[in-house]
Amino acid sequence: MSTYVDLLWRAARLRRDPYLRMTLAPDGVADGALIVAAIHGVLVVPALIRGADLVVLVRFVLSGMFGWLILSGLVYLIGRHLLEGYGSYQGMMAASSLAYGPLLLAIPIALFIDVGFASLIPSIWLLACVWMAAQQALELSKEHAALAAIGGYAAWVIIQTILSF
Repeated sequence: MSTYVDLLWRAARLRRDPYLRMTLAPDGVADGALIVAAIHGVLVVPALIRGADLVVLVRFVLSGMFGWLILSGLVYLIGRHLLEGYGSYQGMMAASSLAYGPLLLAIPIALFIDVGFASLIPSIWLLACVWMAAQQALELSKEHAALAAIGGYAAWVIIQTILSF
């Protein structure tokens, strides 16, 4: 457990090594799935404390997992096929799972400001982490990784908006 916390802490500080480790690990995708599920499980705790039922927990965790798969795929498609990067979808999935750690900041931030705004800072930080993941997993330059991360994130926001109607 402390290994994952250390990995997430180094990843949140935009260090190269945790992203590279996840990309190269033979079980990186499985570890990434555990990381994303655990983070979303923690994010739903305030709702559970306020009386939400376990269905909310399961739904939120599954939604987070779905979001991770789609965001990773979109960044991969843009970085690999449009920007001619290298690497695999599995490597992008593994590396991008570390980007979800900063979302945990939404909980303490929400104590002081509106919940909607509380997710803004962690979301921008997530985008920075996806940028780093794209650099490592897809072997992209900083500029191309930024384009892949921003393009993938923007496409995911559009997909979420469409699906929410």
